[in-house]
Amino acid sequence: MSAPDSPSMATSAGLRMIDQLRRVHEPLRADIEVLQNALQLLSDETADLTRIPEMIDNLTIADFVWQLRVNCDFYCNTLTLHHTIEDQRMFPVMTKNFPELTPAVERLQAEHKLVGEIVSEAKRATLALSTESSTASRAHSAIAELADHMQSHLDFEEATLFPYFRKMDRDWHYG
Repeated sequence: MSAPDSPSMATSAGLRMIDQLRRVHEPLRADIEVLQNALQLLSDETADLTRIPEMIDNLTIADFVWQLRVNCDFYCNTLTLHHTIEDQRMFPVMTKNFPELTPAVERLQAEHKLVGEIVSEAKRATLALSTESSTASRAHSAIAELADHMQSHLDFEEATLFPYFRKMDRDWHYG
């Protein structure tokens, strides 16, 4: 019987997810070992503590590419959650209180779908990021496209909703 993550048993999406998780786990494994060894050295009163800075320099999570991958992924996930909250909670309250906002809210929701597609590409590109220039260029292009869309989207959303927020007698969170 094949292992669950063997190519014969996994879809291409599944293999990508396995690869992504392994790329996150590998530095975590390596770094915990470095930390453990450095702390062991520190706890040994007779040890040569001058080796600790060199050990810390070998931490992989501190690597800027790894940090960019993780932070871009976190940003994309946060943005997706933000739009989900707006679509499912804020917009219904706003259109209930101000029916004239319906066309603007429909536009914002359509923009959320478009941004969601751009976010998906940004996540793919940044999760594949390495020191190779082709991966950096792809990630940069994806994030630049996301930034362009987000600026105009946020400007429209604020210009549209802020005047109505000023008219509300209670926070939209409470209906």
